[in-house]
Amino acid sequence: SRTYIHQDTLTRAWDNVELQHAVCEAALGEGSNDTVIRNTVFFAHSMGNLIFADALRQKACSLDASSHFVSISAPWYGSKASQVLEESCSNSSAGEAFHWLANKLHRCDPDRLGKVFLAYESLHPAYPAFEGLAEFAAQQVSFAMCGHSPYGLTSVYSAAMEGLARAIGFGEKNDGMVPLSSCLLPGKAYDTHWQSAFYSAGINHIDGTLRSGDGSLGSSRQPSQWVSSLFTKHTETVLV
Repeated sequence: SRTYIHQDTLTRAWDNVELQHAVCEAALGEGSNDTVIRNTVFFAHSMGNLIFADALRQKACSLDASSHFVSISAPWYGSKASQVLEESCSNSSAGEAFHWLANKLHRCDPDRLGKVFLAYESLHPAYPAFEGLAEFAAQQVSFAMCGHSPYGLTSVYSAAMEGLARAIGFGEKNDGMVPLSSCLLPGKAYDTHWQSAFYSAGINHIDGTLRSGDGSLGSSRQPSQWVSSLFTKHTETVLV
C-alpha cells in the first residue's frame, strides 16, 4: 500500500514539532502501538527530508532494519536560494522569470507581502536546527539522489531554474535550488549512474519530483528509473 502525507509545509518551519509528529504518525500507520516504523519505505523530496530526519533525531519515531529512508534533492545544509526567492517576492525588479517561478511554486506568502513562507525562511543556511542534521541523516538514509543541473530535463521549468541558479550564483554544481554540496550526505560515495544507491543526477530540483519522467539520453538523467529500480524485490508499504 502507499500513504501520501498532506500537511501544511508552507506556514511552518521544517523543525515544527506538530509537523514532525504528523509525519511519524503517517509512517507508523494505523494500529501501531509504539514508535518504531517497520516494513516501510519512506520517500522524501526537498524539505520533506529535513522534516523526517529531524523527527527521527528528536525520537518522535524510529526506523527498524526492515525500513528504508529514500532521500531526494535534500538541502541538508540549507540553501541561499531562500534569500533570492524572498527578494523575488518583494523586489519588482527581480525579473519576470523569478516572479513567475516564485508564484508558480507558491513561494510567496500572501499574508506577509514581500515575504516567502516561513518554511522557506527556515532553509537559510544559518538556521540553527541544521547543526548536526546531515551527519545524523547519513546514518538513517538508505538511498539518495541529488541533482547537479539547474536546466535538468527539458521542461517548462528548465529556463526559469537555470536563470534562478545564475542569479543566486552558487559557485558550484547545483539543481537550481540546492547546491550539490548541501545535498551530498557525508561519508557516502555518489555516482552518476542510475544504478547507484547514491545517485548524482543531471536533473534540477523540480525534476526530483519525477513529474518530468526521465531524460532521453545518458545514465545520469534517469530519476524515475532510479526510483523504480530501488525495490524491485520488495513489497513493503511505501510512504511518499
